[in-house]
Amino acid sequence: MRILTLSEYLKREFGQKVYKLSLSSGCTCPNRDGTIGTGGCTFCSAGGSGEFAQPFADENSIGDEIERAKALVRRKLPANAVKTEEKYIAYFQSYTNTYGDTDRLTRLYRKTIERPDIATGD
Repeated sequence: MRILTLSEYLKREFGQKVYKLSLSSGCTCPNRDGTIGTGGCTFCSAGGSGEFAQPFADENSIGDEIERAKALVRRKLPANAVKTEEKYIAYFQSYTNTYGDTDRLTRLYRKTIERPDIATGD
């Protein structure tokens, strides 16, 4: 039986290679901030499993964060691998990226998915 990988699925869905961008939403985690605990989870590193996530400044700088993450992706690939009309998945990786003020997160995620270079499903 053949397995459909995420990469293959995204190529079918968007007609091209889609690259993952590791981003941060500036959230923490209830297992770190004292709400539930303070040591974090066993599977999480000190960086909240987000060692490759771009540093978060504020919701208004998400465009800069995305551009820095795109530059990191480009540096890892052969020059001819990345097309002009690249597509990316915005992957908010570090800590618990839904653990925050709902209004702030809504604005942040909306600014992210409104970008034409971010792949979204219809």
